[in-house]
Amino acid sequence: MKGSVVQALILADWQRHRTLILLSIVCGVLALGLIQVGGEIPFILGATLFFTVMIVFGCMLPPSNIINERKKQTLPFLMSLPISSMQFTAAKIVSTVGMFLVPWLTLVIAAIAFVLGHRGSPHGIITVLLILATAPFLGFCLIAAVSLVSESEGGMIAATIATNTSYGFSWYLLVRNPVIRAGMQSQTIVWSREVLTVLVSEFSVIVLILGLTFYLQSRKRDFV
Repeated sequence: MKGSVVQALILADWQRHRTLILLSIVCGVLALGLIQVGGEIPFILGATLFFTVMIVFGCMLPPSNIINERKKQTLPFLMSLPISSMQFTAAKIVSTVGMFLVPWLTLVIAAIAFVLGHRGSPHGIITVLLILATAPFLGFCLIAAVSLVSESEGGMIAATIATNTSYGFSWYLLVRNPVIRAGMQSQTIVWSREVLTVLVSEFSVIVLILGLTFYLQSRKRDFV
């Protein structure tokens, strides 16, 4: 019975946000299409829009799927169902992260295919693309975790501001790395130690955030 309730909660979340998921994919694909036009300005605009779609979607999903349940007073009803607090936490994390991963993976794969299939595009840029695309994924996980643990709109807003502010600094430091910058111009994909270090660090932090979310949720005594 509890398993079916968890599945029902996840399915309900997906049904409520399917339009937003589809819209993010469409906007991301349009951004890649803009890059296809060619020229410096279309490239800058398309690349900016591509990553902006990921960032905006990552900022919109946690408040919509987590914070709004408390604001709309649906959380007390959900916790009255035959489901434990940790199962509720698992359902929210699975649904929220899963909904983000669908457009995120779709756009990342589409961007990689674009680079591999576009003549003149250095394949070395793929590693930087992965690093830059993983940053919004990490930021999304942080916003979702803070939203779920704090159950506070203020906490969510603070996490969103801190995350969005960090993108510019992190991308600037990344491009300034001489090894990574040189690899961007390579006609082959260069998996340098610097690139692997950044990618492993990003995904390690993501795992840490999600694990810490479960731990902090397990320490709570009141979910309503």
